[in-house]
Amino acid sequence: MNSPGSAVDPAEMRVGSVVLFLGGVGAFTANLFHPHDFPTQTEGLLRLVAAAPHWSQLHFMIMMSVVLLVCGLAMLTRNLADPTARALGTLGRYLVILGGAVYMVEVMIDGFAMKYFANRWAAAVDPIQKAALFTSADAVVHVWFALFPVFSGVFLGLAFAVIGIAVSRSRNLPRWLGLWGLIGGSMSFLTGVGAGLGLPVPLPVWIAGVTLGATWGIPLAVMMWRASSSD
Repeated sequence: MNSPGSAVDPAEMRVGSVVLFLGGVGAFTANLFHPHDFPTQTEGLLRLVAAAPHWSQLHFMIMMSVVLLVCGLAMLTRNLADPTARALGTLGRYLVILGGAVYMVEVMIDGFAMKYFANRWAAAVDPIQKAALFTSADAVVHVWFALFPVFSGVFLGLAFAVIGIAVSRSRNLPRWLGLWGLIGGSMSFLTGVGAGLGLPVPLPVWIAGVTLGATWGIPLAVMMWRASSSD
């Protein structure tokens, strides 16, 4: 009979912990500088983005952090000692890959397409040109808003909540660490559902959810490394 940790690969756990740590540091840093309470009207949003000189660089950091987080979480879910936890981890792995792929599209739209139109709209002097740029920017803003429920509801929401449950049942990682992901994921999921269905969700729910999600990677990576050393 196989031992409880027979499915755990220590080498993959160590590599995954390093990748997850780097992604966690990037996500934590980006969370400090990215606004969470941004305007919902196009003009206010364009003014905000145009006034941020390092907007594109910040979003490039977010994109790289998402890549590393997705890879690290995928490697983690393959190395949970409990069979039921691994099954839940497989579900979480599919969710985080699908949600992360869509989120990277949103990040690129927000960080680069939005910045392009915001800068040119802010600099335009001719009223006709300014109006044309605003119309184009408004379309980009609505595409960005349309992708937000996937980011909040699927990537930070369902994926983190399911992986959190899996970690809490894993037997080779602390239960409190799984509850961290479950609570943060649940809050983000509520925000995503609210955005998708047009239901009001208090802003503190979103801020708490995204903050818990953005900070989860660092302690998860540390405990993942420790678990690899104990096998």
